[in-house]
Amino acid sequence: MKRNQNLIVKIALLSTCLVSASLNAVTGMVPEMAKAFSNVSLSTVEMIATIPSLFQMVGVLGEQTLARRIGHKGAMLLALLFCAVGGIIPVFLPLFPVILVTRCFYGVGCGLLMSSLLTLTIALFTGETRSAMIGFSGGVSGVGSALSTFAAGQLLAFGWNVSFSVYFLGFAVIALVAVFVPKVSGGQAAPAGSAGKQTGRLPLGLWGLGLLMFVAVMLATVYVIKASTLITDAGFGTAREGSLAITFLSLGSFAAGFTYGKLRVKLGRLTLALAFVICIAGFLLGGFSNGLFSVWAGAFLLGYGYLIFMPYLQEQASRSYGAYGETATNLVLVFQSVGAFVTPWLGDLFNLVSRDLKAQFLITALCFALLAIGAVLPRKKAG
Repeated sequence: MKRNQNLIVKIALLSTCLVSASLNAVTGMVPEMAKAFSNVSLSTVEMIATIPSLFQMVGVLGEQTLARRIGHKGAMLLALLFCAVGGIIPVFLPLFPVILVTRCFYGVGCGLLMSSLLTLTIALFTGETRSAMIGFSGGVSGVGSALSTFAAGQLLAFGWNVSFSVYFLGFAVIALVAVFVPKVSGGQAAPAGSAGKQTGRLPLGLWGLGLLMFVAVMLATVYVIKASTLITDAGFGTAREGSLAITFLSLGSFAAGFTYGKLRVKLGRLTLALAFVICIAGFLLGGFSNGLFSVWAGAFLLGYGYLIFMPYLQEQASRSYGAYGETATNLVLVFQSVGAFVTPWLGDLFNLVSRDLKAQFLITALCFALLAIGAVLPRKKAG
């Protein structure tokens, strides 16, 4: 009975990944929204895909304070409510300022959700089970992102604003979490095995992990927000085929989620280098693409690499700096959110070199190559 209950708790927790992963479900609609809001610059329209990442930081930073009042389960439920309500409003009010504001609410919800999920996972599970749960969260995120992106693409036939209907899913997950996830107060959520929360100045190594997360996520998000535009601008397909690039990216994330735990055990620190190499392959396929297949294949590889390096860095923060409690994992999550947010400005920087999206993909592959080299260099063990 207890085993079955534990399984249900895992399912309920992992179901929240379906909501946070749906963040990019409408990214493939950017070309259509750019046409609808012709008086708004493309980089501003692209913020619909990236501005939630900035507000994720607000959610991540506020989760601990909120959890002290309503517990981590309460914070998770509030996060889901933010995502569900903020997600569906554009269906009924398809105005650019409204969409931008509601995307901010969705971002806050995702930030709260990411932090509360990681904290609950660390609090409720240990050892290989914890690693498996972190990996599975990536896998479920891949499924959620793939299905929601595919659904959004199909709903595009009824109008780009109707695509936002995929966010109704959040209300079902609210019910699942409310019934099955146990309550954990802010004080109960310290990682298992840590004697007490350490305070004071954060170690340089932890800041280094955060900076690495920032750079890697910023680079990876280039594919997320540019793949659909590459497909339409190069004449490979329409916005619907463009949205399928995000679906393939999500399928790669799904595959990564269910292999991450085994890779982490077998490869250890080389897992990170492998993830970056896979990202390089993805961007090279996009950069040398001559049709839909190569862009989709590149998206799949990018999604796989992304969901290997992201949980690796999150788990590394918990393993190496667990004495700092939630602060360590939240710091990495904040850098992750900021990295995704600033990607449009990285695109503007790339434009100074070349406006050709294929060339920009090749430049991004080169940047990942530098990260891969850094990942295999010897380093001091975290203290």
